[in-house]
Amino acid sequence: MTKATAIKRSPKTATATTGRARPNGNVTETTYGKLLELIETRQLAPGEVIEERRLALRLKVSRTPLRAGISRLLGEGRLEQLSNGSVIVRNIGIAELLELIHLRLVLESEAAALAATRIGLDVLQPIKASLEKILATASITKAKHWTLDDEIHDQIANHCGNRSLGRLIGDTRHKIRMCNVERRPERLLPACREHLAIVDAIVKRDAVVARQAMITHLTNVRQGMLETFGIFLPDSHG
Repeated sequence: MTKATAIKRSPKTATATTGRARPNGNVTETTYGKLLELIETRQLAPGEVIEERRLALRLKVSRTPLRAGISRLLGEGRLEQLSNGSVIVRNIGIAELLELIHLRLVLESEAAALAATRIGLDVLQPIKASLEKILATASITKAKHWTLDDEIHDQIANHCGNRSLGRLIGDTRHKIRMCNVERRPERLLPACREHLAIVDAIVKRDAVVARQAMITHLTNVRQGMLETFGIFLPDSHG
């Protein structure tokens, strides 16, 4: 009788446990995602103190998933804990920004070369058409630019055939977005031309040209960011 009872109860217990775990896991992951978005869009600005009570109300969540999200972001280096115990949004300075962009140059040039023989043309053609339309009209909004920028770089990272490399690229790009530097409006159309050169090279399955096109693009991205600080590097540095 004891054995039979145990057999009957076991599935119920497992189901109940699973039922409790899923919502909590979903809320925790969603909360983390919302916190990350607030940081990347600078709604939580670099150096801003993280106030749990205010954030919990803002995100309409309890302290438990909020603290889990904060802990994860601390581990990822997106938040920083001060000696007094306060947690702030980490401010990425110009020195670290240069390091991160150099890392992108190394990682994404390799990813572009690898992806040149892996990305399907059905994925690339709509992107290519969007870029050509933008350049034909010589008009692009900042929102459209960022959408295309994400799509191009994400597709290359996702199709490079190396998941670890793809994750490193994503993490590096996320960190750069935390830097308090705005993309200069005059860079939007040139960036589209550079993106088109990358896409064209991949469409032609030319890994060498794809690598160089990515290096050119990210070198110009670096220079554009530095110019916001009044720093102009000689061409030989790119």
